[in-house]
Amino acid sequence: MKNILVAVDRPKNADQLIAYAVKIAKLTDAKIWIIHVTADNPKDFLAREAGPQYVYNKRDEEHKKEAAFLEQLAQQTIEKYDVSAKGCLIKGPVIKSLTEIVKAHNIDLVVAGHKRKHLVYGLFTENKKRDLIDELKIPLLAVPLV
Repeated sequence: MKNILVAVDRPKNADQLIAYAVKIAKLTDAKIWIIHVTADNPKDFLAREAGPQYVYNKRDEEHKKEAAFLEQLAQQTIEKYDVSAKGCLIKGPVIKSLTEIVKAHNIDLVVAGHKRKHLVYGLFTENKKRDLIDELKIPLLAVPLV
């Protein structure tokens, strides 16, 4: 196992997910990829939703802050745990984007958070984790988030 992807959705859960990845990375001398997938601004002017330009400018600023946060997490991981790490912000659909990065970087394991919802909620919503497992065809470690 040489590459572990940590899928970060919320900053407050990042440390917990990275801690699990570090345990595995230390055993296998693997590199950790800290990834967050976010929606991208449409490139085509006609594809944009109706609304003022400042909405898109604000989203671009948020993307810059998120990218800087991921790089900071990677640097902290290197310094604190002495494990190779890289932070990346990916723009696009979640499952497609993660599938592409898994192939591009030969990822061996995906570490993602899991919040427990009750059964009825799960019956009426998409199961992104199941879809992700089907697409990736590599192990997914679902970490229960507290």
